[in-house]
Amino acid sequence: MTTRFRPVALAAAVLSSACLLTAGPAHATVATEGTAVQALGDDVYRDWFTSHARCVTAGQGGIDRGHWGHYTCSEGDVFWHLWTDR
Repeated sequence: MTTRFRPVALAAAVLSSACLLTAGPAHATVATEGTAVQALGDDVYRDWFTSHARCVTAGQGGIDRGHWGHYTCSEGDVFWHLWTDR
C-alpha cells in the first residue's frame, strides 16, 4: 500500500518544519506576523524581517518611542526575528 501526500498537506508539513527551524530562542512561543506574544522567559517575540537592517530599524524605533528598553535581532534560516524585553 502506497501513501500519497496531498499537495496542501505536504506544503503544511514543510511550512511547519521551516517555522520550527527559523524560530528564535528555544523557549519562545510561535507568533504570527505583526503580533507580540509573551514568551516563557523574559523575551517577547515582535515580528520577522527579511533583512538585518529592517530588524534593527524596528528595534531602535521601539526604543526611541519608549516601547522597550532593549532588543535582539536573531538570525533564522531565512528571516531575522525581533525580540524585546517587554
